[in-house]
Amino acid sequence: MRTANNAHDVIIVGGGPAGSTAAALLAESGMRVLLLEEKRMPREKLCGGFITAECFPTLSRLGVIEKLLSAGAEKIRRMSVFSSSRKIEADVSAISDKCGWAMSLSRSRFDQILFERARSGGAECREAIAVRRCVTQKGEPARVEGIDLGTGGAAAFQAPLVIDASGRQSRLMLNPEERAAGERGSRLYALQAHFENVAGVGGRVDLFLFPRGYGGLSPVEEGLVNLCLIVREDAISKVGNDFLKTIGETILTNPAARERFAGARLAGRWHSAGPLTFGKRRLSRAGVIAIGDAAGMIDPFTGTGIQIALRSGELAATAVLETLDAKLNIDEALKRYSSYYNAEFGARLAVASALRPVVFSPMATRLAGQVLGSMPALTRLLIRATRQ
Repeated sequence: MRTANNAHDVIIVGGGPAGSTAAALLAESGMRVLLLEEKRMPREKLCGGFITAECFPTLSRLGVIEKLLSAGAEKIRRMSVFSSSRKIEADVSAISDKCGWAMSLSRSRFDQILFERARSGGAECREAIAVRRCVTQKGEPARVEGIDLGTGGAAAFQAPLVIDASGRQSRLMLNPEERAAGERGSRLYALQAHFENVAGVGGRVDLFLFPRGYGGLSPVEEGLVNLCLIVREDAISKVGNDFLKTIGETILTNPAARERFAGARLAGRWHSAGPLTFGKRRLSRAGVIAIGDAAGMIDPFTGTGIQIALRSGELAATAVLETLDAKLNIDEALKRYSSYYNAEFGARLAVASALRPVVFSPMATRLAGQVLGSMPALTRLLIRATRQ
């Protein structure tokens, strides 16, 4: 497609898994793609770093699995959930029909590989561009405007199609009040950091439940372990935003987590984000298509955030290419993308929403641990329901 007076056919805002996937696929199909990332790559991103086996079909189509393994991705074959008194364990092969193992890798390396994949596929990739708004004409995108963080000057780019992959705090999808939703004190926040010398995590990921929150451990490259936890706002504020004290008051109240961290040392700095809201949001606004976390967030305990990001980028690219003729039909592309998204993720988001009260209730987690611990088949069924 070539559109008069535009240097690009599509602008994608955000160089994470969703944006880079869409950029690579659209560019390879002949579209002139501009991918804008606010940070300088590589950059760390708050995430559990777990790449489920359900990610592999998209990663295979992108041709990057071997690059991920060469970059230090750990193969994951076992998964465990620890309540205060019970352990539920499963093989990856028992809960996925895609592959008998999964992967874990830091987001800095994972996103860098996908960003470069988009570039090698023909997308123009620009870093340090902070997009602030999308300007529309006759109800359709016309250009995006922002700041070039390298020069401090204004930046503007034109295209008839804009795809928003800028994440959960999207300026293109959310109003300011939507970004701060929730009752102060009980709002949810995420914390993430890398640790060294964590015991017993080779080839596995662990999820630890504790009163009013949960946290996950996954091995990443260079012998490090990624810790990511979801806690209530008051758990952070009552220790003066000291994150090491926070984990002492939260995840380390779980006996199994204390054992893992007995000799652990922080390696690097903490990342935090919040307040968090989970579930589907709007899939478009003023003609802009939302993918990845901009379209909504599934609860992190499912471990499927990266997979949904990859697939939503792929589904958006598919919808655009299916409706591409002499003139891009944005309305039809949005309609098809919404249909694909809801069909693939609607049930999963609903299951995650139903399980959310359980993981934040000490009484419910104890009961669930007793029931699921004695019924492995039901455990596998629930895990599958959040990822297929």
